Amino acid sequence: MRLSIPVSFFALTIASPALALNAAADRTAAQENFSQADGNEDGQLTKSEFRKFINANAADDIGRASTIKRFGAYDRAFERVDANKDGLVTPKELAASQGK
Repeated sequence: MRLSIPVSFFALTIASPALALNAAADRTAAQENFSQADGNEDGQLTKSEFRKFINANAADDIGRASTIKRFGAYDRAFERVDANKDGLVTPKELAASQGK
């Protein structure tokens, strides 16, 4: 049992940089997906653009996008992210929703 604690800690310290790199790569891919989904280039996503964004993220295996796509929960996800209920999703709203 004594050996498992240092070994586990060692494994976590090795894995942590890899997790950080994956998170950074996911953020970059999600930003690119946002830009590509934003058809009118206004920096915000409509419901139809949001669907494209989710589909692109699902293809890249980012976050919970695959689950949203699998269950067809685009509208529910959109409503949860659209904090000010203006019918548009901004990068700021997406970032804020990550903690939910």
